[in-house]
Amino acid sequence: MAKKALKIILGTLLTLAVVAVFYVAVILGHPQANPEKVIVSQDQPLLTASPATTLTSEAELEAMLRAFPVPALYAVSGSGLNLTGGMSYDVAYGDGFARVMLLNYTAELAGQQLPLQVQSIYPARALDFVQKGDYHIAQVAGQPLAGMQSVRMEDGENIRLHAQEAEGIYVLTVPTMTADDLAAVTRSMQLYAVSE
Repeated sequence: MAKKALKIILGTLLTLAVVAVFYVAVILGHPQANPEKVIVSQDQPLLTASPATTLTSEAELEAMLRAFPVPALYAVSGSGLNLTGGMSYDVAYGDGFARVMLLNYTAELAGQQLPLQVQSIYPARALDFVQKGDYHIAQVAGQPLAGMQSVRMEDGENIRLHAQEAEGIYVLTVPTMTADDLAAVTRSMQLYAVSE
């Protein structure tokens, strides 16, 4: 009879221990609340067509940034990223036009000149204009990109960070690099806002 009571007590304690471990795992593993979700307006006005522009020097950059309808992503001067060219063009979208700006930079990392591309797209709902490729979502969190939360995608040769704000879509494409180098590049990025 003592053995039977001991088995019942041990069985009950074992069950309580399993339940306690389960609840601790659920509490500790409970996902945190999502950061602020970006709400993309479906009512952003489309643009009327304007001529495409290209740039070949950093002196022309500010004029191109000013012509973009919302803050555009670019590398700050003195960051070690060298502007090599860029373009801004309009693409038919809905009953108007969307605008895409591409800026090309080089960065010297580990003794090599590496190409980087920065893309800004208006309106924020124009996801069709994010360049396609064989990218897949990486199992590594995206670096902050000009204060925005990003999604990291990879294709084996390149890393692409995508960020979206209520006003626009932003994409940074770089060759595969270390986390420290990628962090240095993303720290060099900011949104250009026209001061009134």
